[in-house]
Amino acid sequence: MSKPKGRHHVKVRKDKETARKVSAMLISIARLVRAVSVLADALGRWFD
Repeated sequence: MSKPKGRHHVKVRKDKETARKVSAMLISIARLVRAVSVLADALGRWFD
């Protein structure tokens, strides 16, 4: 245990990477939901 700080830094970097992946996933899910809602709205108007 010569450098506990360095190890902690690696963990922080990993957490940042995970957060970035999670935020990207959330953004893609939000885009998907928006696309589906727009599609459903268009279909609803088309059938109406």
